[in-house]
Amino acid sequence: MFTSHSIGRWREAFFYALMFLTRLPVGRYVHGADAQIAARAVYCYPMVGLVMGILLALAGSVFAGLGPLLAAALTLTLWVMLTGALHLDGLADCMDAYYAGHKLADETERRNRILEVMHDPACGAVALVSLVLVLLVKVAALASLWQTGHWLLALVVAPVLGRTAILPFMALGDYARGGGSVPANASASVQALWLVALICSALVAVSLGVVAAAVVFAALALLIWFWWRLWLGQIGGYTGDCLGALVELSEVLVLVLLVALCS
Repeated sequence: MFTSHSIGRWREAFFYALMFLTRLPVGRYVHGADAQIAARAVYCYPMVGLVMGILLALAGSVFAGLGPLLAAALTLTLWVMLTGALHLDGLADCMDAYYAGHKLADETERRNRILEVMHDPACGAVALVSLVLVLLVKVAALASLWQTGHWLLALVVAPVLGRTAILPFMALGDYARGGGSVPANASASVQALWLVALICSALVAVSLGVVAAAVVFAALALLIWFWWRLWLGQIGGYTGDCLGALVELSEVLVLVLLVALCS
């Protein structure tokens, strides 16, 4: 049974998730978050996506009169600003790390090399190319959705599903580092992660329709499985960078699929 204390703890977990995944000024609502708050915050990730989606949709309504390409570019700029490029940084680190260590034959050496490069703040050529391609595809997809009139739905659905994808991914594997700001799945119930992901997916399916939802969810499931198998083989689990990169790849996939389904 929910008490005022438990409701307050969940409210703090939501604001912790919002503070962790975005640059929105909500830090004053988080008062000395502990390990339990950090673990509960994971379940709030889809809600963070919903907040972002609403803000992007509102901004898109302002930019709509500027033409599809400029509206898409300005909306994507706000999208990146809302997250502080957090997930793009994760994608860049993953790309650099993978290509730095994937050819090493020794498993321990490969794992250590990849984790070392992930931790390095420097950005290599592979990372830069990956970022350019992801942003290019995103802005092109948004411009196409603007032309077909389906941009509003996309701006809400993509951030929600991008952050919902984190939950089953965490349920599949283990955290690869000894410490960090991302809670391992030992701190969060695997069953609860799956349950929250399924509930969020069902709610999104209502807005997408049966056919579109089936296509999008099947594609996302394949992406999550591929991303999990890739890093399981490379480092035996996941890191925060892997989660951030998954958000970006999921958002790109959802936008591209919506363009294909709505054209």
